[in-house]
Amino acid sequence: MEALWATLDEVALEGLDGITPGALWFRLASRVPPFPLLVEPGAQQLLWATLTAQPDLSFYLLPRARAPLLLQDRYEEIDLETGILETKRDPVPLDDIYPVHMVFDNIDGIQGSCQYFNERLNITDKIRTKDLHPCYTYADAYEQWGEKLVIVASQTLRYRVLIGCEGDPDLKLPDFSYCILERLGRARWQGELQRDLHSGAFKVDAGKMHYHRRVLDRNGLISMQSHVIRLPSGAQQHSILLLLNRFHVDRRNKYDILMEKLSSMLCDRPNQMETLANLREELVRFSFFKLKI
Repeated sequence: MEALWATLDEVALEGLDGITPGALWFRLASRVPPFPLLVEPGAQQLLWATLTAQPDLSFYLLPRARAPLLLQDRYEEIDLETGILETKRDPVPLDDIYPVHMVFDNIDGIQGSCQYFNERLNITDKIRTKDLHPCYTYADAYEQWGEKLVIVASQTLRYRVLIGCEGDPDLKLPDFSYCILERLGRARWQGELQRDLHSGAFKVDAGKMHYHRRVLDRNGLISMQSHVIRLPSGAQQHSILLLLNRFHVDRRNKYDILMEKLSSMLCDRPNQMETLANLREELVRFSFFKLKI
């Protein structure tokens, strides 16, 4: 049962675009916490048979095969002493296999982003019978359709995994805000930088992105953290890291470290008092040698 729920979770988190078989096995193999099964052919067939029997899932055929899913670990090069991502190379974004194509005002209540929403074919009736029995083994289905085949969770299931058990399922989000939330779900533990969302994925001005992000923030659906990247040139990029609440992890950033240093300095002073000039001078020295601000 744990394996089934984890698999449904991964399908739903991938959003309205759906997940290809290859991406599903990749997600399960890299899942945190670890997936309870070894993702080998026997397990793939077992999971396939289980998924085809889920009424909350539908199966679609894309016009063309989707490229393989690749992931980057944004925390790989973070300096734990400074909270700054010390990148040794200029950041090169991966090709986005989920380009933003927002669905607006859908009469069936469907929300999200889907590149081929109007072009893909619903082949659920070919995948399973009306009494939810599979028509194909996984090997046969993959041989016939390959990475053109995508599994898509229902709107209810997709929304549930995004808002979590404490979220209000009756809350109606604007389509744009929902697409941001969906993007954060697909990012899992990595989150998304607000700068990358407005300048890259959604290609809108920062003000509009801020407005729609606030909808999510006001409803308690996301967490936000300061994120600083030091480029090879020495320049720093500042942004806000957005995550679903379920993927939030407390990480010390540059400002947390400065506040801890300030608190420590005051604790060592008589009566926990010091002049602003002395505090500023010591913090500047600390910042120069530790944080290189």
